[in-house]
Amino acid sequence: GVSCSRTVYTHMSLTWNKAMVPFVALSLLLLFAAQPLRDAGSTELVPAGSPLDPLPSWAELVTLEIKPDRLDDFLKAINADVSGCRDKSLDPGCLRFDLLRDRDDPDKFYFYELYVDDDGAAKHKNTAHYKVWTDFKASGGVVSQAVTRCEMSSLPEWSLQTSPSDGQPACAVVVTVEIQPDRLEEFLRVLQEDAGGSRDKALDPGALRFDLLRDREVRNKFYFYEAYVDDAAAAHHKTTKHYHAWADFKASGGVLSQAVIKAEAASIPGGWAFQP
Repeated sequence: GVSCSRTVYTHMSLTWNKAMVPFVALSLLLLFAAQPLRDAGSTELVPAGSPLDPLPSWAELVTLEIKPDRLDDFLKAINADVSGCRDKSLDPGCLRFDLLRDRDDPDKFYFYELYVDDDGAAKHKNTAHYKVWTDFKASGGVVSQAVTRCEMSSLPEWSLQTSPSDGQPACAVVVTVEIQPDRLEEFLRVLQEDAGGSRDKALDPGALRFDLLRDREVRNKFYFYEAYVDDAAAAHHKTTKHYHAWADFKASGGVLSQAVIKAEAASIPGGWAFQP
């Protein structure tokens, strides 16, 4: 009796296991689908609820020259605009707004703005805090303004840093590069290494941010947005293995042109200029 009972039990268990295979497979599929997605070849997960969740697809780099006698008014106006942009209840489509100051010209400033999409950017321009800025412009406080529009939707997810930035950078650069069209895939592999290493505090402790943007019109033109604690941190960055991957790509002739803007946020009072 014991032997017969054991045989029946074993047979039933095997039958049950075979029947459950499709259900187990489906459960595993759903489990993995619920995990944070990693872009192909990416070195960085995009965690749910990160400061860039959802990821932006639209960016704007604005260069401004302000009248010297209106600097205080400018900083008050842009502080109001920046504060509103960072309030999700007021400007849900705005994901980042930084203000930087040129290191050589104290009357020249840069906006770095990230939006979920074109609609998010358009809605920003209908807000009360944006009107504070436009009122300042209408009053004649701006000598000149130039706007560069970028996108990230054609780039891998690693192109934008998802971890927060801590501190106000005393050194920041906006690097504009034109890449040989037949070397774009290689360029992206190299920048993935450089960006990933820059975001690793063990490798590049003074780096606060590294983003890669693409020009909306010229498809082989890109922008690096880099921020560092200070000049010493920026100098250390250039000694790293991940930076040398980029330097080697340049030396091999992959870059058609390069221009660098040097900026900072540490001289702007109040510690609000650079978003965490």
